[in-house]
Amino acid sequence: MRPEATAPDLRISDVSSARVMRAIRFRGPVSRPEIASTTGLSVATVGRATSALLSAGVIRERPELMHDGSVGRPSVPLEIDPSGPVTVAVHIGLLRSVVAVCDLGCRILSEHSVPTPGRDPEEIVDVLTAAAFRLLDGHRDRTLVWGGVATAARLTGPGRIDHDLLGWTDVPVTDLFADRLGVPFSVAPHVEAMAAAELLVGHETHRGTTLVVYGREHLGSALVIDGAVHQPRAGSPDLAHLPVGPTTYLDDRGAGLLDVVSDSALVRAAALHGISVSTVAELAARARHDAAAEAILVERATVLGGLVGIVSAITRPDSVVLCGQAFTDHPRYLAPLMRATRETRLSGGLPDLRVSTAGNRIQQFAAMAVALDAICADPTSLLTERLCTAS
Repeated sequence: MRPEATAPDLRISDVSSARVMRAIRFRGPVSRPEIASTTGLSVATVGRATSALLSAGVIRERPELMHDGSVGRPSVPLEIDPSGPVTVAVHIGLLRSVVAVCDLGCRILSEHSVPTPGRDPEEIVDVLTAAAFRLLDGHRDRTLVWGGVATAARLTGPGRIDHDLLGWTDVPVTDLFADRLGVPFSVAPHVEAMAAAELLVGHETHRGTTLVVYGREHLGSALVIDGAVHQPRAGSPDLAHLPVGPTTYLDDRGAGLLDVVSDSALVRAAALHGISVSTVAELAARARHDAAAEAILVERATVLGGLVGIVSAITRPDSVVLCGQAFTDHPRYLAPLMRATRETRLSGGLPDLRVSTAGNRIQQFAAMAVALDAICADPTSLLTERLCTAS
């Protein structure tokens, strides 16, 4: 029987076992009394949750790390079990896709990137599933319990997506992976998944509003509000069609739209100025000794900075996180981006601004956030069910 498709919550869970697991993940090795103090849960509640997590194989005790003079089981430090269950995380991109195997400690154990094979969903899933099996072969002693897919798509129903860039309409993407790998899969639009990754690995707690802006081939944004990713019913905001006005180097069509800063648009702009490159990385290498290449990348950074300022002016976040290779791969151009952001007039000043800690692995971390979402929401209930099914 096919595992049921699940819609991810993309939020920090209030379930006791989830709060305990999160505290152990961020602070471990850590004792039960320290967990109770950190989470505000009672010692009895922490005791029940840790017992359930131990039984589910999520955490392990480290008695050899007990402090001198401490006695009794409550003082035994706990950590996420490095030999526990694993998940498969898949990011499907227009040009390249990546598959990773992750553990419950939010560690990427192995990964493999491949050119996205065409546009047919069955072919893409076949190739990525084969990559997943090769990676899982190196973790035969671990139990696969879940999978997650992140991609630039709109959800049309449980596990089903429209993907404009790939030409997909109402594709049951989680069923395709679940049929091949035999575990449930979740799917989420990749910018919301990137916002969820910030919740997963960024900070133990989250208050206020964080704006996540993504830039590469796709341009998008997402909001995290008090520990929950906002998931608009109409789908993720697509920023590519926002007006940016005239540009000197980027706009070869005169449309004045933001899609002039996508990776393919930069390669196209380079060709118009006599620069033959096939990737933005090659353009960046040329920019060190080519004034036109440098000007193209500076203009892209300036346009992106203006975008960050405008979206911040509309959403009024407490902080902004920049993710995607348009930001992380080119630190030389963060200065003009920041200048353009500051030039946007905001009453009350600009929010805190930083580049994602995931760096150029944001696609992998986004997919991992989707793959771990159901487990992090209610680890003991879900894993008890999944491990019984696996056995």
